Amino acid sequence: MSERAIELLVLPEDTPCFLLDIGCGSGLSGSVLEDQGHYWTGLDISSAMLDVARDREVEGDLILSDMGQGCPFRAGTFDGAISISALQWLCNADKTSHKPVQRLYKFFSSLYACLVRRLNYRRR
Repeated sequence: MSERAIELLVLPEDTPCFLLDIGCGSGLSGSVLEDQGHYWTGLDISSAMLDVARDREVEGDLILSDMGQGCPFRAGTFDGAISISALQWLCNADKTSHKPVQRLYKFFSSLYACLVRRLNYRRR
């Protein structure tokens, strides 16, 4: 699935990109990013899963964060983003303070802000 997610980004060929792995968990998708020559940062709410990623000695930076609180990055930081089996958790209210609509808005608006917008990517 990670390979297909990367393919769908339609990144420039032969150019390393800086990518965000949302809900990176143990870093499996990040390893695929590395294998394809990209740099990455992983974001996950589970410190236990990030510990697994650290034990695996992944190359990406790992950040403990709840994606429903927004992406904690400056505007234009990433060339693209992937998420394998994580976004569905935005709608899962595990606390009474979690309001799915607000969490979705916060996540997607902050994700949009932290992505670079380039018009020169190849088109299919």
